[in-house]
Amino acid sequence: MTTPYERLGGSEPLRAIVDDFVSRVVQDLLIGFHFRATDVEGLKRHEYAFAAHHLGGPEAYGGRPIAEVHLPLKILGGQFDRRRELLEQTLRDHDAPPEVVAHWLEVTDRLRPQVTGDAAGRCGD
Repeated sequence: MTTPYERLGGSEPLRAIVDDFVSRVVQDLLIGFHFRATDVEGLKRHEYAFAAHHLGGPEAYGGRPIAEVHLPLKILGGQFDRRRELLEQTLRDHDAPPEVVAHWLEVTDRLRPQVTGDAAGRCGD
């Protein structure tokens, strides 16, 4: 049985997806302001390690706990959803297999309570 990481094609395609995704997030008009003072290359490394780990790759994620990092930022539900939309768009633009897209979005959805206390919504609601 292959992992989502393997079905995606391994490290190289995953790095391309993460690089594109992080670029979209930090440039986004609705949520990019959260990342003004962020080391973008460091963010890409963390996003890559987190994604690779949760997709079944060999990389270990050694970052701080998600809730410890995100809950103090008071991220709104609509902002969480916007990030999810950007992730889904990026995965589809990179022709990720549908089952990989579904798996990655499920992982993302499970993180909601660790990132925001808000219910689902849209930016601007």
